[in-house]
Amino acid sequence: IACGDGALEIVTGQAGDGITMQGSQLAQTLGLVQGSRLNSQPACTARRRTRVLILGVNGFIGNHLTERLLREDHYEVYGLDIGSDAISRFLNHPHFHFVEGDISIHSEWIEYHVKKCDVVLPLVAIATPIEYTRNPLRVFELDFEENLRIIRYCVKYRKRIIFPSTSEVYGMCSDKYFDEDHSNLIVGPVNKPRWIYSVSKQLLDRVIWAYGEKEGLQFTLFRPFNWMGPRLDNLNAARIGSSRAITQLILNLVEGSPIKLIDGGKQKRCFTDIRDGIEALYRIIENAGNRCDGEIINIGNPENEASIEELGEMLLASFEKHPLRHHFPPFAGFRVVESSSYYGKGYQDVEHRKPSIRNAHRCLDWEPKIDMQETIDETLDFFLRTVDLTDKPS
Repeated sequence: IACGDGALEIVTGQAGDGITMQGSQLAQTLGLVQGSRLNSQPACTARRRTRVLILGVNGFIGNHLTERLLREDHYEVYGLDIGSDAISRFLNHPHFHFVEGDISIHSEWIEYHVKKCDVVLPLVAIATPIEYTRNPLRVFELDFEENLRIIRYCVKYRKRIIFPSTSEVYGMCSDKYFDEDHSNLIVGPVNKPRWIYSVSKQLLDRVIWAYGEKEGLQFTLFRPFNWMGPRLDNLNAARIGSSRAITQLILNLVEGSPIKLIDGGKQKRCFTDIRDGIEALYRIIENAGNRCDGEIINIGNPENEASIEELGEMLLASFEKHPLRHHFPPFAGFRVVESSSYYGKGYQDVEHRKPSIRNAHRCLDWEPKIDMQETIDETLDFFLRTVDLTDKPS
């Protein structure tokens, strides 16, 4: 730090533990503003905004959560992701700070911001089923190894972590309702790589729990159950099969190709509107009375249970009534496809997945409110309005 004529010029500095910062970073950390006077008394007694670090901020959960946090005036959001298309509307917001980059490369940036921020949400993961069998080692490297490093930063700097577990950890559990504290976590044999995502997430859950017990890590684990809404994946990802169910079905309708029902589409899921999910996640961040500390919380809507076939039928009905329907080809029907031919021989499916939400009631005073049909209508409308209609039939 160098002093000029009546000024303070920050050149470079060290924040401790071997982390060196440029002057602009140090000034930001110290709260120094260009042209301000340094007084012995603070000029303002306003409470500092809570700093939230979101890794994977451009993803489905990340961009919706950013929108919710920036609605309030007491959060500062720092984000990292490999793209910015879903968060472009926030890039000029004074309380949003974004860096485009890969978590496997920007380790120093991540460590610095874990130390700087109050709450850390590592949302980066490969979470599309076809990738579990197509690229199991990449799933392990990103979902487990990269996130373990971030968890250890949170332990090192004693920062609160809110970690996305998954409903997939319950696997083939036969309970009517999957309970965070009592249901067994059951997966298939090793020769079914479909389970590598589930067990990677489960092991991270157990590591975080152990750090909480042994080293005092402040944590909450949340388990989303089939969240859906606008900006869930994109149609380009669906074209190569790397998307969640509803986005894949919408692509089939847009292109006039048959809707593929894997093994008949009888598997049942509980679909949760992204707005309900984000409200629960926001309350976890708020953590009233520290009620979320050390908790595992399912976030899902047990009332919105439907099979994939029923989801397809509801989506088709909404599509046929949509004002843009005439721009797209005729419906090509449903086609039953074996899971082994679609996902590969290493796949196994789960027949049902219904959450107990008692922990969400107890810790968050939360319950889902949005009907599944409303979510389907809004998701479909979003994607249809992103399609280039210039080459479509009218």
